[in-house]
Amino acid sequence: MRSLVSRLFVRPFYAQNAGTLLIGLLLAFGFMRASDHEALIDAALGSPMLLGFFMFLWGLYTLKAVAFVRSQLAAPEQLFFNAFRLIAAPVRGLIWLWVVVDLLIPILGYAGWMLFRAVRFAQWPAVYAITTAVTGLVTVSVIWVDYRLRHPSPTRLRLSLPSLPIPYLLFFPTYWLRKEPISLVLTKVSSGLLLVGVCLLYPTDDYDERLLLIGLLLAVLFHAAVSRQVSAFDRHYLLLLDNMPYSVWQRITQYLALYALIWLPELALLLRHCPDAVAVQYVLLLWLTGLGWLLLLHTLVYGRQVDPDRWLACLFAAFVLGLLTIMAHVPASVWCALGWGATIVVSRFRRLPLRVAP
Repeated sequence: MRSLVSRLFVRPFYAQNAGTLLIGLLLAFGFMRASDHEALIDAALGSPMLLGFFMFLWGLYTLKAVAFVRSQLAAPEQLFFNAFRLIAAPVRGLIWLWVVVDLLIPILGYAGWMLFRAVRFAQWPAVYAITTAVTGLVTVSVIWVDYRLRHPSPTRLRLSLPSLPIPYLLFFPTYWLRKEPISLVLTKVSSGLLLVGVCLLYPTDDYDERLLLIGLLLAVLFHAAVSRQVSAFDRHYLLLLDNMPYSVWQRITQYLALYALIWLPELALLLRHCPDAVAVQYVLLLWLTGLGWLLLLHTLVYGRQVDPDRWLACLFAAFVLGLLTIMAHVPASVWCALGWGATIVVSRFRRLPLRVAP
């Protein structure tokens, strides 16, 4: 039975989120040594706010994992699994516990490392807090998933609210917020925390502007799934969009405004936490650079069936190549010109949304 649920829930989850996990591992262990992690853990053990931030991140990851299991239970090809509720509740709970533990291995591993350090230095309040948080996340996840199994069609509370017209610019953001809120939260929170963390690193050492450019590269990669979501949204809900009497520049303006709106929180965070060693003009240049590369990702995948594995491989290769290029002192202005130039070239010579079909 454990092998069955692993093939149904655990392996597909890690396969679907392999790119995000890989970027997280590179960010956590590619740029930080073990001693840096131990120093961060020791700081968290003595700071309730920092420890709470760790637990918040664990909660986001758990929410994404549980949401994936619940979506799998609702998938048509998994309807046979509804018979699983006929199994005795204790046995069913034990199997769900296996699934949840397998899904939360990254959290449990890091929490175990923190517990080891906390016990070693006799930080008993931190031991109690970490143990309670991990136990609570696992318990709530098991109960939540089992409830979804026993209630395959839950009734939802609906409030009668006045309907207001939504401008076209907000079509996709509204869909993203209402239908895929976990993706929205994970994308924006991960990107925002990354950029803020990079900005806060500047006072600790003599960093140059390349560090902020590396943070921008990772923030853009965190948004790589957005272009596929926009494409899927237009294909499913806006079938007549290609037949609308829009000129080329109108289409360009529409998608430019959409991605500028999506990318706008990063500009606010960069301006709010701009290091003293970095000019405001450079921050604006970075934001325009990121916007150009987001549009390039959009033009590459819009309206096409992209193989997820190949897409993740290309993103990983782009990350490595971009990191090497940044370390070779290629300035942000060149990155900006490359992103916008490649967007124009690709949209001009391929049948993509920035070019009206003949």
